[in-house]
This record gives sequence, structure tokens and C-alpha cells, in this order.
Amino acid sequence: MRTFLKKLELQGFKSFAGKTVFEFPERIVGIVGPNGSGKSNIIDALRWVLGEREAKQLRGDTLGTLIFSGTPKRAPVGFAKVTLSFDNAEKLFPVETGEVELSRRIDRSGTSQFLLHGSEMRLKDLVPLLARAKLGTRGITMIGQGQGDLFVGSSPYERRMMMEEVLGLREFRLKKNEAERKLETSESNMEKARSLLEELTPHLRFLRRQRTRWEKRSDLENELRELENAYFSVRLEALRAEERKTAQPSSDLAKRQKACEESVRALEEKIRLLNASEEAQPSRLKIIREEIQRKRMEANALERDLARLEAKIEFARQQAVGVERSGKEMAEKLTALSQEMEQALAIGEIGMMREKIREWAQSIRAFFGKNESSRGADDNDAERKKMADRIHALDAELKTLATEEEAIIRGSQEKNKEFRSRIEELEQQKNALRDIDRAMQESRFAAEKMRLQRAELEREWQNTGRPLKELEELNIEQRETEHSDDALRKIVRLRSELAAIGEIDESLVREAEESEERHAFLTRELEDLAKASHDLRNLIRDLDRRINTEFKEAFRSINHEFNNFFRLMFGGGKAGLKLQKPVTSPMPAREGEEVDAEPQKIDEEQAELAAGIEIDLNVPRKKIGNLEMLSGGEKSLVSLAALFALISVSPPPFLVLDEIDAPLDEENARRFTELIKEFAKTTQFIIVTHNRITMESADILYGITMGDDGVSKVLSLKLEDMPAKN
Repeated sequence: MRTFLKKLELQGFKSFAGKTVFEFPERIVGIVGPNGSGKSNIIDALRWVLGEREAKQLRGDTLGTLIFSGTPKRAPVGFAKVTLSFDNAEKLFPVETGEVELSRRIDRSGTSQFLLHGSEMRLKDLVPLLARAKLGTRGITMIGQGQGDLFVGSSPYERRMMMEEVLGLREFRLKKNEAERKLETSESNMEKARSLLEELTPHLRFLRRQRTRWEKRSDLENELRELENAYFSVRLEALRAEERKTAQPSSDLAKRQKACEESVRALEEKIRLLNASEEAQPSRLKIIREEIQRKRMEANALERDLARLEAKIEFARQQAVGVERSGKEMAEKLTALSQEMEQALAIGEIGMMREKIREWAQSIRAFFGKNESSRGADDNDAERKKMADRIHALDAELKTLATEEEAIIRGSQEKNKEFRSRIEELEQQKNALRDIDRAMQESRFAAEKMRLQRAELEREWQNTGRPLKELEELNIEQRETEHSDDALRKIVRLRSELAAIGEIDESLVREAEESEERHAFLTRELEDLAKASHDLRNLIRDLDRRINTEFKEAFRSINHEFNNFFRLMFGGGKAGLKLQKPVTSPMPAREGEEVDAEPQKIDEEQAELAAGIEIDLNVPRKKIGNLEMLSGGEKSLVSLAALFALISVSPPPFLVLDEIDAPLDEENARRFTELIKEFAKTTQFIIVTHNRITMESADILYGITMGDDGVSKVLSLKLEDMPAKN
């Protein structure tokens, strides 16, 4: 048959300085040894590893005294550790492993640890696991030295708790206690939440009003911002359009001005060159005219000389031919010739004068007649020919000079015409330049006007409290924009409304948001707490119902078995258990809580659930008025009867009994051992004893001794290996 408790390992615990291992392969294990050898330290180790926190329950002053403190022959150790190994085949522990290893460790600094499979865990989490396996530290399943009468000596409520532990109801009692703690915490938190909500609500109403004003202000500001954006964007775009219009003509005018200035400079240079050329022409014309005058004078002189020579020649010829003319005829002829000559000279034409001279020569020859034989005439003819050739050469030179003079005059006339044309063109360009200057001046005036308008626009924009950068980044509104005057009136109205609302501290808005969040959180928290409280009350009622129902069902069986075992122990008589309902709650404070100085009245349902256990006895051959009248041995027998009644109805996985057979006589000790053997079929027993009869019932004995070094040592013996007695 499998055993639930498989192994106990001690290291540095009390008198077990070194590592000591107890194997529990059998159902009944006896631990024997002389007094003071350390037997009860094993039971203390079991209590400690299962969660006992009070040093006095472990026969010590403080938990630090659990660590081996050393002896003259053995040095102290730094920590104490106890490990239990359980068989979990029946899944008494809610873990998946087939074996459960539970350890507890404490060091000199006072640090205490619980370890499940080497992983640290809290005692708060360990207790429910142990309760599910019907294990505890102070119940009837672990009876220490001198506690043989534990059941009789306990209070009615403590007896109730012992019974619930054996019945496996302690798990539900712990859950109920935990639920009650959570319910108290929830109700306390609910009260705090209500108080906080009551405190927060008036201030939140004020903050909500401020937030409403802020939201209205925010809406107005957004509307104002959009309207300002539209209003200023339209004005800005119109201004930009005007600036573009102004900038383009200004650029064109600058180009035209530059071209016009270059044209004026070019014309002025041409006029300068024309003036220089014209200044050179008159000197050349003067020279030519002087040359013509000189040559004409020379020609005229030659013509006159030629005429005289020809007249002379003619006269000589007439003398030679003997033609005689009267003085009167000659005077008339000379007068006529003189007049013709003056007329020819007045005309000044060389060609005409030459013809006239020929005519005069012929006229004279005809007047005076020929004399070809005269030698003087021949000489004069040669002279005349020479003079005629010279006259002819002068005539050619005069023609050339006349042609050059005419060319110079014609060139001068053309230059004068070009000069006048250039002057007119220059005047036109200067007029155009003046027009451009006026246009550029007007453009500069327009640009300055645009600059002033932009400065005014920027000033108005800055008066709204917004940076200029935003003005430049405005997008032109695509929608139809209100008339500027209407928009401006609306802007003024919105600003007036904002001024009427006034400035609102943004921290109040943030506080409003935080308060709203806190109010919503507290409201949700209150709802969650109310739901949790409702669920916890339902859980408590269900647990109460289950505890009460299962306890009542088991109580009848336990009561019956208690009477049977009492009669067996006392050889007759009668015993019974009865429920004692309290008027006020007898329940002690839960772990970590203070005892209520004024117990509260409880209702009928709670009174039934908290009912303690009273013992009603009829001992054979004695009249017992109360339990205090029983002897020590009788109290132990009653407690044993209650113990066996409990384990017969709900057997625990193992029981630890420390010298509870000490007060028993031989007969009762034999009855005790027989019962142990019987119940060993369902429960594992670990018994510390000095009783020989109890020793004989054990399947395995561990002997505890202590040497002169003050350290407990262990010897083991399986009794089935011992030779049978004759």
C-alpha cells in the first residue's frame, strides 16, 4: 500500500545539525529514543514546514532558535531547512506532478522562505494547498507532546475547526475567510470611493462649467481663426496679385529704360561723329572754293590775254590785207565787243566765254580781213595756242573742282539731313526715356503703396496674437469669402464675445479632464466593487451552505462513531457531541487581524455555521458534571475516541502523534495500538512513543540518540526483519 508522506529531510534544524533523512515506506512509523535525544524535534520540524509561525508552538523563544546553535564540540550552522516529500498519486495537491516536494528555510538574518519544487511561494498561497490535503499545524491531525487531551481541552469553536480540518472543510473555510476579507476590503474601498465621489462632484461641476466656457471659447476661437484665415488670405492674395502686377511692369520698364539709355548713348555718339565730320567739311570746301576762285581768276586773265592776243593777231592780219576801217567803225566795233565781254564775265561760265571769244575773233577777222603771210601773226598764233591749252587745262581742273565741290555740298546736305534725323530720333528716345522714368516713378510709388499695405496687413495680423510665419503659410480659401466689411464686422463680434468670456486657465481645463477621468474611474470602480461585493456575498453564501451541509452530514456519523469508540475505550458508558450556537461571534481574528473587542451579534444562519462542539459524557461508574472532573488519562481516552471517530468518517492522509499514549495503561495502550493498525489501512501514522506495545505495532522504527557532541543521530529498524519470539 502506498504511503502519502514519503520522506522527511532535516538540515540544521534544532538538534539535527547535519543533513538527516527519514524515509517513510510503511504505514506505521515509530520514533523512539531516550528523553532529550531530539524525538519531538522531528514533530516540530513537521509543524514548521507545514506553516507554523509561532515559536512557542515549536517549543522555542524565537524562530531563530530553530537553527542549530552549536555545542562545545560542534560549530553552529547558518541556516535550518526542512523538506517533505509527498506522494501525489491521488492528486491531494492540485499540481500535475506525481510527487510534491515542500521545503522551508530560515537563516540567521531571519529570512524565511517556503519552496515548492524549489520555487519560492508565499505562506498565503501554501495554506489552501495544505488545507485541500487535510493538513494543518494545530489541528487534531498533528498532536504534540503533552497534548493527548487536545480535543477535550480545546474550546467548542476550536473543536469545530478540528473537525472541519479532518473533514476537508478547512479549504472552504479559508476560501470563505479570504472572501470575507475581500468583501471587507471591497466595502471599505466602496466607502472610500463614495467619499471621494462626494468630495469630487461639487468641484467637478465647477470644472465642468469652466470647461464648457473653455469649449465655447475654443469654438469661438476656432471660428475666429477660420474667419481670420479666410479674411486675411483673401486680402493677402489680392495684395500679392497687385504686387505681381506692379513687379512685372517695373521689370519691363527697367529693361526698356536700359535699352533706351543705350540707344540715347548710341545716338549721341553718332551725332558727335557727324558733328566732327561736318566740322572737317567746311575747311575742305573752303580750300576747293579758293582754288576754283584762283583758277577762275587765272582763266579769266588768260581769257583776257587771249582776247587781246587774238585782237592783235586780227589787227595784224587786217593790216596785212589792207582793209581799212574808219575810226568810227572801229570805235563802235570795240564798244560792242567790250559790252559782250562784260556780259560774259558777269556770267562767269568758262565754256560760254570761250565761245564768245571765238565769236569775237571771227568778228574781228571779218572786220579787219586776213593777212596770212605776216610772221608776227604766226608767233601770236603759237602764243595763242599755248594760252588756249592752258585755258583748256584750267577748264578741266575747274570742272573737277566743281564736281568735288558739288559732292561736298551734296554730302554736307545728306549729313545735315542725317543729323536732323538723328536729332529727331534722339529727342524721341529722350522723350521715351522721360516717359519710362515717369512710369518707373509711378511703379515705385505703387510698390511703396503695396509695402505700406502689406505692413498694415502684417500689423493687423500681429494684433490677432499670431506670428507672421502663419500669415505667409496661409492657404487661399477656395470657397466664396464673405464681403470684407461683413467679415470684419463678424471678426470684431467674435473678439468681443471672447473678451466677454475672458481668459480661462488651461490648467483648469486639464484639471477638468483629469477630474472627469477620475470621476469615471471612481464610478467604474464603485460599480466593479459593488459587483465584486455581490459576487463575494454569493460566494460566501455558497461556501457557508456547503460547509454547513457537509458538516451536518458528517457530524451525525462522527457523533455515532464517537459514542462507539468512547464505549470501547471506557468499557461502556455513553458519549455524544452536540452543537452549541453562539449569540455573538466566537470566531477569533483571522491571521493578520486583531481581535474585535466587542463581538457582534450574529443571525440564526451564521449562528448555526459558527456553532461550537460540546461534549456530553456518561462515564461508567462515575457521575461527571463537567469535563474538568475527568482525570488526565480519561481526558486522553476521550480525545482518542474523538480522534478515531473523526478519522473513521474522514481519514486524513497521515497523522502525527507525539507520546499521546503516555497516559494510557497497558490495556488502553493495547486498544490504542489495535485501532492504529486498523486505521493504518487508510491513514499513515507517525508516532513518537516510549510505549513498548505501541513500538510493537510499528512497521518501522527510527531510533534517535544524542552523542556527547549534542547532535541527534538516527538509527532505523524494520520490525518485520526481526526474528520472531518464541
